[in-house]
Amino acid sequence: MASFGPADLPNSEHDKHAGKGTLIFSYTCISLTAGTAVFAVLFFFCYKIRNRALVAAAGAETARRRAVDLTKLPEFAYTRSARHNGESGGGGDGAQCSVCLGTVQAGEVVRMLPLCKHLYHIECIDMWLKSHDTCPLCRSEVEPPEDDGQPPATTELPV
Repeated sequence: MASFGPADLPNSEHDKHAGKGTLIFSYTCISLTAGTAVFAVLFFFCYKIRNRALVAAAGAETARRRAVDLTKLPEFAYTRSARHNGESGGGGDGAQCSVCLGTVQAGEVVRMLPLCKHLYHIECIDMWLKSHDTCPLCRSEVEPPEDDGQPPATTELPV
């Protein structure tokens, strides 16, 4: 029978050299696989940390830009006779707050946005304006009325 290994080595010596080669090849494959896995995990975590920092920076910039001075926005007690320029659903009910979808009742404190004139419960719109700088209904910019030295706006809607 013909042997495919070196002819001058005994069979046990041939097995020993073949076993060392297989062992070296196995360790090399395992090392390359483990190194690739470690690199992939490190890359993933570095990417996540970088992405988190970018999102945090963008959030801080957005928060700085969205600062609406709530003290300069008009607030007043709602009266049924004013009914938000006749835009309520009718039927004797008050206007509807588009944030909580509740009906605004007479005597409740409301805030009217100066640019678009939409009416909201003061608690609802103040919470909205802490994280947004637009009207929740029409998305127009919320800018306080300019202070021109005149007395503050009336505390009730005209009848």
